[in-house]
Amino acid sequence: SGFYGDRFDALREMLTGGPLSVLTGDYLAELTMLILGRSRLKDPQKGYATTFLRQLEEGLGLAHERGVKIV
Repeated sequence: SGFYGDRFDALREMLTGGPLSVLTGDYLAELTMLILGRSRLKDPQKGYATTFLRQLEEGLGLAHERGVKIV
């Protein structure tokens, strides 16, 4: 499981580190929601985990190749 603030390469490491069928992310934790809520107050276009989108762009092809579901 990944989380907001995790190392950027953590998703790729999990995808290449061994057998894996499902990869989850904990982006609804209380502290995460506080950080994202404050971000949204400053800019209504924000309020989401932008690092996750970049991580997903980098790892989505690899996840698809290996048949890993991302939740």
